[in-house]
Amino acid sequence: MAQPRPLRLHCGQHNQVLVFDADAAMRLRTEHRIVGCLEGSHPRNPLQNGYMYLPLSLLPEETALLLERNAVELLGIQFTWPETPADRLRLALFKDLHRRGFFITRALKFGGDYLLYPGKSSVFLCEPMRYHSSHIVTFVPDISQQITPRELVSLVRLGTAANKTRVLSSWDPAKAAFTHVCMNWSAM
Repeated sequence: MAQPRPLRLHCGQHNQVLVFDADAAMRLRTEHRIVGCLEGSHPRNPLQNGYMYLPLSLLPEETALLLERNAVELLGIQFTWPETPADRLRLALFKDLHRRGFFITRALKFGGDYLLYPGKSSVFLCEPMRYHSSHIVTFVPDISQQITPRELVSLVRLGTAANKTRVLSSWDPAKAAFTHVCMNWSAM
């Protein structure tokens, strides 16, 4: 069976990759579990912001994963991410979570790095549209970094208030693997 032709996406300044074609956005979701974030306004109702429209903006992690798989070709400015050791760890974390079968989106409004959605992709079911996210992932680059009790309680309570499990993820050089610690708040 022939490999599908790579999708052609637009790379702009600051490694921002945009998808303007609805069919390409659907292929990213169904074939690669890449969700992105809709950034545009709906052409028939441009003043509302409840439902966004194309273009779809990709995280640098999503773009790097697609480039590794030869699933996309980028047009425009050269994509230069990851640039730092922290970026490389962030990409490795994204790939680790993606390999585990999650759909992954941004988690800025929940005070985290990624939201994880359960489920497997199919042509008819796009799980992030069907389910709520189950976990908020916070990337802690250095496993020896200390988190104060107040910060920890704050992170976990925010996750619990949003009905999500908080996950602290960090690279453990001794194990050469990521360590994921899941936490929920419960009253005693």
